[in-house]
Amino acid sequence: MLLAVARTLEEGLPGLGVRVLARAWAPLAARAVVRSLDVPQGVRVVAVGGATLGGSGKTPLAIACARELASLGARVALVGHAYRASPGAARVVAGADRVADVGDEALVAARALADAGVPVVVAPSRQAAAAFAARLADVLVIDGALQTAPSRAALSLLAVDADEPWGRARAVPPRGDLRAPVAALLRAADVVVAIGEGDDTTLEAHPRETAAHIRSYGVRVSGGLLPWSDLTHLRVGLATALARPQRVLRFLARRGVVPVERARARDHGALARAALRVPVDLWLVTEKCAEHIPADAARVAPVGTIDHGLALSAALRARLAAVAEASRAARLDPGNRQQ
Repeated sequence: MLLAVARTLEEGLPGLGVRVLARAWAPLAARAVVRSLDVPQGVRVVAVGGATLGGSGKTPLAIACARELASLGARVALVGHAYRASPGAARVVAGADRVADVGDEALVAARALADAGVPVVVAPSRQAAAAFAARLADVLVIDGALQTAPSRAALSLLAVDADEPWGRARAVPPRGDLRAPVAALLRAADVVVAIGEGDDTTLEAHPRETAAHIRSYGVRVSGGLLPWSDLTHLRVGLATALARPQRVLRFLARRGVVPVERARARDHGALARAALRVPVDLWLVTEKCAEHIPADAARVAPVGTIDHGLALSAALRARLAAVAEASRAARLDPGNRQQ
């Protein structure tokens, strides 16, 4: 049932009744764009939200921003949301933690940022996670919140899929899959970040647009990297626990890879062992989806994790550099603590 609902939201629904419901939900969704979050004075917040209910690329963008800030010398922590997990208390995520305790996206972030020395923090609430993270860092990258109150974020980034920036129907549920009306999203954001693979990604000539380009060189299988050219002659399957797997299918198609089988769970949900017993040469998963693969899945066919990252535009890196510089100035001059 939950999977059917997720697919319905992803594809949108026709009909006058659905339009009426979406119109009624829109004002509530618009108010939810701004999240209540108290942080100590002087702590900078970089808020990263997604335009749609999954599939916008907000977590990879948050990871890339945290890495960039760390490279600029900022003391940074990433605040995760532990969706469908039970952290129990505020904690720093370790790469060996259980997905049930910290959440799949927080695990992916912790592993990606380990070499940069960036802690990833989760807690039963976002406020508790932010308060804990503020003891470790001067800049907090918030994964999953577009804007904050009572203090506005130092930088608010709206992640959108470059191919379908406003979802399938440019509407909120139940007609579409937007988190909020486009006008409310744009009002809250400082920068719209189009995540795609082209060099000249554009949306609607919005003056605050910039881009993050997807980079990938292959699939990781048993510790090695298999180039995309080696996959084109294989029978591959795609296993997903995502709200919008079409984004992954487009990504694969651009590399000449078309899955012959698909196994699908709801967003952040467990993949059924039976669904992975279909004979293929290789099952493909994203890093997030890999957390939901049964431990013995490789007995039927090898499992390969899609290797990819984001390259931030010069304009976005400049924005992050300004945040890092403001944080550095506040450390050197305690009197200059305004966010």
